[in-house]
Amino acid sequence: MSAPTLIIALRENARDFQAEGGNGMSVLTKQFKDALSQVEPGEDAAHAAEAHAEVRDVLHGHSDLVEWGLHSVLIGSYRREVSIRRVKDVDVFCELPSLPEDQDPQDLLDKFARLLADEYGDRVTKNDRSVKVDFPDFDMHVDVVPARAAGDEWEIPDRDGGWEKTHPVKFSELSTARNQAHDEKYVPVVKLLRQTRRALLGEAKPGGFFVEIAAYHSFASIPDGNSDDSPNSTAEYYTVALEKMAPILRDHADDVARLMNPAIPEQELHVRATRAELDAIADKWEQAAVDAREALESENDQDAARTFKRLLGQNSDGDDVFEVPVVVSAGHRSLPSGESPTFG
Repeated sequence: MSAPTLIIALRENARDFQAEGGNGMSVLTKQFKDALSQVEPGEDAAHAAEAHAEVRDVLHGHSDLVEWGLHSVLIGSYRREVSIRRVKDVDVFCELPSLPEDQDPQDLLDKFARLLADEYGDRVTKNDRSVKVDFPDFDMHVDVVPARAAGDEWEIPDRDGGWEKTHPVKFSELSTARNQAHDEKYVPVVKLLRQTRRALLGEAKPGGFFVEIAAYHSFASIPDGNSDDSPNSTAEYYTVALEKMAPILRDHADDVARLMNPAIPEQELHVRATRAELDAIADKWEQAAVDAREALESENDQDAARTFKRLLGQNSDGDDVFEVPVVVSAGHRSLPSGESPTFG
């Protein structure tokens, strides 16, 4: 990059810095944009689309399911566009509005398992609440979840042999509305928060869905795009979300307030985690919120970037999600957007 071009780039980046509400904050625009690219599902997205479409075609070819009004829809983190690399499973929700009322839930799962086994053989496994179809070539699986109508909601088989209320489609709609209210910032920030859970906890529970639900609730108290107080950058959104989530996770760990299902009134979220694991994520989230705030308000982009790099860890390919910007020269902190310059 020539010297004049570099000057222009510096001016443009400085304008971006102000436009993003820099105000002395380390918003690190380019680094956060690149970080989001690092956690995108990549080729998994194409594999997931192919796998779930194939399974849905198989199901819709069976007359019994069609007679029961089968309507299959994609649900889960992939449907809500908050999945991060790698995508290991895709959920297909099978609405059966005309299912007989006396249908036993486990018999229903058995039927789905048999129908799918006719096509996929030993790649099919019946679980307590769903039927899994492995796609070894993609290193992922499709979870098929049959459901019967329950008023305006749905019921799926539970682990005790009965039925349990759920409404994943409504949660998808609520998530879309939340994203629109926050000028399309909700979805990318949830991805960063799920990646932070992975960086802080690894394979320990609770999983990414728990973090997503806490994030959904936390965004209710973040000023949306219609407010002058709305966060102005991804960095600020990410930091504020960490701060808003920390007391939610602490209250859940201490049994002060349970995490609720946004789509089903008065229904607690089922969390497969021990007390120690819930305490651990609450502790780590509180510290992450403090660290992120300190980084955001730092006047040193590199120090700030090192903190965000630690909080976001590595993706499933072992690559750092967040990069530390390059120092331009003596007298400059760094390019505000982290653009790596060349001279001559």
